[in-house]
Amino acid sequence: MKRVLRTIGIVFLAVAGTVGVNAPDTTKPQTNNTTTPDYVFPTSKERFNRYVKDTVGPWRLARSAASAGIQQWRDSPEEWGQGAEGFGKRFSSNLGRDAIQQTVTYGLDSALQLDTGFERSKREGFFPRLKDALVQNVTSRTRSGNRVISVPRLAGVYTGGIVAAETWYPERYSYKDGLRHGTTTLLMGFGLNVFREFVIRW
Repeated sequence: MKRVLRTIGIVFLAVAGTVGVNAPDTTKPQTNNTTTPDYVFPTSKERFNRYVKDTVGPWRLARSAASAGIQQWRDSPEEWGQGAEGFGKRFSSNLGRDAIQQTVTYGLDSALQLDTGFERSKREGFFPRLKDALVQNVTSRTRSGNRVISVPRLAGVYTGGIVAAETWYPERYSYKDGLRHGTTTLLMGFGLNVFREFVIRW
């Protein structure tokens, strides 16, 4: 019962984070001197399209499948077994967790009027570009283009991990496992951003 109540509370917080998802788009071109040069805040349509791509796009599906393959090889969780059925459970679990993560991030982005999307650096040189790629993993942009600590991203990765651990994972898992998974996801984000900056665009 405690597990169920705790899960309901977590889901409530996750849903609360999306209250601004349908807020009217007030995006307007920035013309004052406080705007970061060459930065344009994305429209509601652009943010929604990015949300869909990050949730069910080709790269997301490929990453979920690859992660499920690794989990299958490690037999984690062992309760889900092997074979096609075990892989299906792991793949579905990854999709569900990622959907929660992206929905919370997208909802808070809309509510707080922030931009948490990845953008390749416009600077020259390896180290400036590396810095920009790494910083984007833990920051969001305001309408003026300034960077702030990314509450949407942090809330998304940890909510996704905790909800998964507290709902469809085997009983022995708890929110602590969700926190660990969230931290792992956040750390992996640094590497993925570097990959996107220097290797391939998606």
